[in-house]
Formats: sequence, structure tokens, C-alpha cells
Amino acid sequence: MLQLHSLLETLQMQTSRDRSGHFALYNCLILGHTKYKGVQRIYCDPFPKKKFYGANRMDLVFVRPPGVQPGGFVLTPDSVWYCRVLLLFSMSALTDNGSKSYDCALVSTLETYATSESGNYCNYCNYCNYLCRL
Repeated sequence: MLQLHSLLETLQMQTSRDRSGHFALYNCLILGHTKYKGVQRIYCDPFPKKKFYGANRMDLVFVRPPGVQPGGFVLTPDSVWYCRVLLLFSMSALTDNGSKSYDCALVSTLETYATSESGNYCNYCNYCNYLCRL
């Protein structure tokens, strides 16, 4: 518990137009590419009173699992984690080298339970949450 308390003490307050807090929440992540035109949007609106076009949208994505060495990743259906985006947020923390900003996504992983031949691909697993740094 002491380690968690020490970690939380490093977080800095962030201010927005209306309020301030330790985390800044977002409902959309825009992804672009250096070679190709256009962007892709990932939406996440998990709060019941804040709907996006009448729904609480939480998009499905795939991410590279942690621990893969740079340059060692090969994209295949079995080499990625399939996830539902639960929360998009940013935070600032004091480090040994000063203040550092982090853009993050909290995701819930999906577990494979059948083969593609049967038409069943993934099963929602709400206990496998993972924090990704964007």
C-alpha cells in the first residue's frame, strides 16, 4: 500500500477549461500514418451520463503485447491482443528527470475460445484489464 501511495504522490494536477484533476479524460483517439493519408478514430465513452450519439461506445482494437522487442514484432492474428477500450486519459508525473506526460488507454483483453472455422473468434473477458501507454 505504501508503494501505491508513493506512486500517486508523483501525479501532478492538470487543468482544463472547466476543472482540474490528476487525469484528463478523452473520448477519441486519432491515429495517423507517416506514409498514408487519412486517419482512424477510436472512441471510448464509458460514462452513462455522457453518451456519444446516444450510446456508450467502447471500440474494439488490437494491440501489440508487452515484452516484444522493437523490430521483432510480426503482425499475425495470433501475435496481437484483442481488446475493448475502457478509458482514454492522460496524466503527468514527476520523475527523477522532471515532469513527464503520459497518454494512456485502459483496455480489457478478449480471450480466444474457439477456432475461426466455427465462426466464434473471441469471448469478452472483463477481469483482464491492462493499461497501455500510447
